[in-house]
Amino acid sequence: MPCRYGATPEHRVRIELIEADLEIGFTLVDLALGSPEDSTRLLSDAGQVYDEILVRLKRLEPAEECSFQLLVAELRRAIDLAARGS
Repeated sequence: MPCRYGATPEHRVRIELIEADLEIGFTLVDLALGSPEDSTRLLSDAGQVYDEILVRLKRLEPAEECSFQLLVAELRRAIDLAARGS
């Protein structure tokens, strides 16, 4: 059965790790907004997740990388906005 992510299990895992990192990053931003006393640490963690996403994206084909760019840009924007608000 063909996989929507590509032909190999390794490729599927690469895609799923990026998806999971995006979810984690947005969750950390949400937690930072709701927890002012921990916001610095949480936003730092979100920034590290963002950096990991950028590294993982470089391992993809350009067309696949492009499909994540809007979400990645939105995560960066959310981190920056939350950092200004804290």
